Amino acid sequence: MLPFSSFEFFTIMALFIAIPAVLKFLLRAEHYKYVLAILNLTFLGLFFPYPVHFAALILYSFVVIFLFSDIWKIKKKIWGVLVLLLPLLLVKFDIRLHFYPYIVNDLLSFAGLSYASFRIIGYYMDKAPEEKIVDFTTWFNFLSFTPTMLIGPIDRLGRFKASQDNGFAAINTENMITGWEAFLKGLVFKYIFAELIDRYWLNNFPVESTEILHMANSMYAYYFYLFFDFAGYSFMALGIGKMMGMIVPVNFTNPFLARNPQDFWRRFHISLGDWLKDYFFTPFYLFLTRKKSLKKFPVARQNTALLLTFVLMGCWNGFSRNFILSGFLFGMYSVVHNTYVIQCKKKGRDVVFGNLPPAAVKWISIFIVFNLTAFALYIFSGRSPF
Repeated sequence: MLPFSSFEFFTIMALFIAIPAVLKFLLRAEHYKYVLAILNLTFLGLFFPYPVHFAALILYSFVVIFLFSDIWKIKKKIWGVLVLLLPLLLVKFDIRLHFYPYIVNDLLSFAGLSYASFRIIGYYMDKAPEEKIVDFTTWFNFLSFTPTMLIGPIDRLGRFKASQDNGFAAINTENMITGWEAFLKGLVFKYIFAELIDRYWLNNFPVESTEILHMANSMYAYYFYLFFDFAGYSFMALGIGKMMGMIVPVNFTNPFLARNPQDFWRRFHISLGDWLKDYFFTPFYLFLTRKKSLKKFPVARQNTALLLTFVLMGCWNGFSRNFILSGFLFGMYSVVHNTYVIQCKKKGRDVVFGNLPPAAVKWISIFIVFNLTAFALYIFSGRSPF
């Protein structure tokens, strides 16, 4: 049983909410993480399609981080990152080992691998050399927290642990109400809006058609469908988490109103955008900055780091042409916008919109970003003929 996939799952989540609420009056605050671990372990063991494989990933990552940071204290974290990413890389590159020809599909290709890998890398990169690895119970909860295990957001361990440590105290009337409201919002987004769009708009014309109107229909319909489907999952996870006493970060905030590519990624799949910025763009940009031959080209350094970051984002979804091309498009959007901002600063004026009123610039920008995003996501969907 996958999260948010059946009526039975929501019944189980009702128990996940009720049990900590009752135990709050019977146990001490420090016992919350053990209650959470038992709940997560129960779902993982009884209902998750690949419980042993996911448990193996949790143990593998914990041991590797312990060895690389607490025992060997490797200074260049890139080696630890590559080892921790090994399971994901084997799947993404579809590497098949001759002595175990089924190892990729049957052992590594399980739901939740990508999100877990990003959470693991985030913690490893953030961990200070003198800091001891987090206790295993918290690590297990961090990677296997049922509401966010498959659909995100990509949480940070420090924030997760702070929420877990405050778990029982956060189970109160106010959080129950706000959590219920977020859950209902997600339910409406996913099972009403996304379902209606999928049934009566997205599939209203043949996918293989190359007529302009058919392709435009598919492009805009997919953008709206993807938002309501994905945001629906995220709001349901946020709501259930809050009712359980866990604060799940917001992952979507009105992306249709984004004024530029940077603003879009502050609104759409926020946790992925933040992860890529902190753990790929910034380190790679600093790497380029240290190159003496590139010191005279600050704009080129920024734009190179931006473009490669978004290509990586495309590759995260898979190495199909549509994923890579969509990532490249998002990267080019960011490169163009970054160059535009720098030129405006240099010349002390808006080099594109000139003296247009701010309100006009705002709505023109929203219109441009909306359509460019819809096109990139149309490529991403695999429905386009390109």
